[in-house]
This record gives sequence, C-alpha cells and structure tokens, in this order.
Amino acid sequence: MKARMNIVLTCLVFIVLIACGGNGGRKTDSTGPAAAPAETKSTNEMLDYKTEGSKGVGAITSFTHKPFDAQLANKGVELFVSKCAMCHGFDRTLVGPSLDGVIKRRTPEWIMNMMLDPATMLDKDPDAKALSKEFASPMISLGLQQEEARAILEYLRERNSVTK
Repeated sequence: MKARMNIVLTCLVFIVLIACGGNGGRKTDSTGPAAAPAETKSTNEMLDYKTEGSKGVGAITSFTHKPFDAQLANKGVELFVSKCAMCHGFDRTLVGPSLDGVIKRRTPEWIMNMMLDPATMLDKDPDAKALSKEFASPMISLGLQQEEARAILEYLRERNSVTK
C-alpha cells in the first residue's frame, strides 16, 4: 500500500512539473512579432508619424503630435500582444500585413480608425479596401477604446523607430 502511494505521489509531482515547466523545451524567439524593442531610443531619435495622406474613415479626424511617451508605449505593448500579435508581425506578414514601417506609410488617424472600426474602414476607405484584397481575412473589430488604440499607436512608433 505504501509503495503504491509513493508511485501515485511521484506521478502527481511529475505531472505538476510538466504542467508548470515553461515553454516545453521550445526555443523562445525574442524577435517575434510582439517582442519589445531590443534597444531603447531617446525621444530625439523617435520617428514621428506621417502627417500627410488619408486619415481614413471614422471617429479619429485629427491627431495631436506629442513627444514620445514610454509609459503609453509600454501599455501599448501589452495591448498589442493580447489583441494584434496573432495577425500582425513586424519582420514578416502573418494573417494581416506586416506593421514594419507602418507609421511611415499611414497617418496616425488612419491607423487608429482601422484599429477602432475596421468594418467601416474596409467598407469606405480605398486604402483599406485595397489591403483587404491582398489578404484573405478581413480585420475584425478588437473592441478597443480610443485610449487603447493610442497606446498601441505609440508602441508602433517605438517599434518602427527601432526597425528604421
């Protein structure tokens, strides 16, 4: 009886160790789509947003350019990981387009409108329509608030500055 109990306890300990064992022996890729920038840029080295071009269709009609906000970008990393990283990367195209250099291609208003109301953008914005033809799956609504979209945008600014 005691030997049987020892075997059961050993098996339970083994199962718990496997369940809590981390990444299962897989290599972690610190350069994946949601990886934080490898180096921190000073505010002076941060890329600024594109100012000319389509602002998209939606609630965001203007954008006030402010100095880089690291705290906001940190919040944006968390949101990006939970809401965006499944479909978007920086160094490769996934389900959606790569976001490498996006702040040089699109205005902040366009990016935020796409995050906040992709259905309207895909229906009414010519650039979003063109992207939807390029990618099989249309972007879904993420249920973001404006402050959350702004945080993700600041993270994109930081990340694009590292990969410029």
